[in-house]
Amino acid sequence: MQTTYELPSNLQETLDALPKGLFDHIQRVRELAVGLAGVHKLDVVRVDFAAAAHDIARAEPEHVLLAEAQATGIPVTNVDADKPMLLHGPVGAGRLRNKLAVTDEEILEAVYWHTTALSTMGPIAKAVFLADKMDLSKASRYPHIGRVRELAADDLDQAIVEFLKGDLVRLLEEGKMAHPASLEALNGLLYSLKRSR
Repeated sequence: MQTTYELPSNLQETLDALPKGLFDHIQRVRELAVGLAGVHKLDVVRVDFAAAAHDIARAEPEHVLLAEAQATGIPVTNVDADKPMLLHGPVGAGRLRNKLAVTDEEILEAVYWHTTALSTMGPIAKAVFLADKMDLSKASRYPHIGRVRELAADDLDQAIVEFLKGDLVRLLEEGKMAHPASLEALNGLLYSLKRSR
């Protein structure tokens, strides 16, 4: 059974140039994202493309990410300035648009928000966000991921809420800052789920 799809040559070349560990992570995320797309009846080719592209800027040094974000008008919060690696999604989305000529806004949204989430993101972005977090290589960082996996099979929003709640607890226990976009996503999704009951 085919679980990932052929990518445009310019994206494949970009992926092939990444460090092996990062390339392998991307491949695992692609498999997970395509699986979620199948369960939730999403466009599997577009989900796979977004998952393949999600970490194209992840190997860049933090100073490069920060400088590129500032130069291209990407908003930089205090949390981003403290940990510029959080900018690899927005920077990656900018590179997809400007260097690889990607125009699909849902794919760009998925890449942009795959680290922090956003309450209004569409189903492609939700699938990529969850697939990135469900990679088994991150299991030690996210001990609550088993429950997230269970929920993701039924409801992407519930799974994202579960992930964000657990990650917020982790960050607070470690004395780290939570990204404002993640807090907004959690509040927005909780509000939407409450209204839908």
